[in-house]
Amino acid sequence: MGYYVRALPWKKSDPKWKLQFVSYKSQDTKESNAIKAKKEWDVDPDRWRSLGFHKMMTLDEAKVRARQLNAQDFVKRQEELVRKITIEENNNKKKYDSVLPVEFVEEFEARYLKTRDSETRKGRRRTSHARSKWKAAQRMIVALKIDPSEWYYYNKEIYDYFYEQKLSMSYMTSILSLVNAWGYFICRKLAKPFLPVIRPRGYERQRLLDAHYEKNRNSRKASDPLPPEELNRAKGKLNQANFNWLFISVWLGLRPQEIDNLHEEKLWRIENPIVGRKVFWIFQTKIIALPPEDRWKPVPILYKEQEFAVRIIQSGNFKRPLLKTMRHYFPKDIDLYGGRKGFTDLMLSKGNTIENISIWMGHSTLDRTWRSYKQKKKFHL
Repeated sequence: MGYYVRALPWKKSDPKWKLQFVSYKSQDTKESNAIKAKKEWDVDPDRWRSLGFHKMMTLDEAKVRARQLNAQDFVKRQEELVRKITIEENNNKKKYDSVLPVEFVEEFEARYLKTRDSETRKGRRRTSHARSKWKAAQRMIVALKIDPSEWYYYNKEIYDYFYEQKLSMSYMTSILSLVNAWGYFICRKLAKPFLPVIRPRGYERQRLLDAHYEKNRNSRKASDPLPPEELNRAKGKLNQANFNWLFISVWLGLRPQEIDNLHEEKLWRIENPIVGRKVFWIFQTKIIALPPEDRWKPVPILYKEQEFAVRIIQSGNFKRPLLKTMRHYFPKDIDLYGGRKGFTDLMLSKGNTIENISIWMGHSTLDRTWRSYKQKKKFHL
């Protein structure tokens, strides 16, 4: 949102530019179907002087003044945002102090949250994750205004709160564990009995799951698979470099960033083991929890299409397509992960085992391949 100067080089009289105001606010762009909707207004020349513009300005001078106005407007918006946040924090502090005494909260955080920043079998856990969940638990405690000693008897109200928030079951369970920890802690301090809130089961669990799924129904979801047949239909229409990029994705199952990295020769290599099959090795830059020597993953070259993909890589003639290009030539639910999403079923259809495919995709567990990359309604004979 802000002022922009548009050049008008074909205009015969001065100034050869015009001043516009552009807004990206939803209330101004309701009628637009664009992905990044915006609305533009031409600013009347009668208002230019009050904004610091005049007709004798050159194009560059006008652009400088527009940037200055936008910078001033940005500072004002930031100051207003800080003011609102400060007011909200002060109001929340009064609410929190009545339910969550500061002295007890500090002791609770020292005892319960600090232990979450420790070494585990999966590595060091970050305190920030626990603290963000603790803040969510605090919001729940303040919103409910129920004494912790009575939570067990008001579990339906607690479930209703989670239903309104439409949280995922795993996140809700994490919050509930912290809520129960606080309830036990504060009731022990105040010499009150405490019974923990049980996790939702049966109908309540299903109701909460349905609310979460309904919330995410219209949000961005994982890409649909891009099968070879769909890619071949776009052959001749797509830019050749874009087609080659997608071809590599479909037949080698690489992540988009891994395909981009193939322009650097140090990040991939080809080996010819004794069995006679070529093996393509790619360095996984996404994997950071392993030493460098364990970040390489193998993809055996078993089919002629894969051999062609290797020749494309060696030629260097491949380039990531834009998202608008994908939407133009393919169904709207297929994005740059489409080739990788379809790789598992493509290899299964050719008789390979899912254990091997999981290794080729660089997954640490078989469950990851099955849960996220296997099409559940597709079977192979």
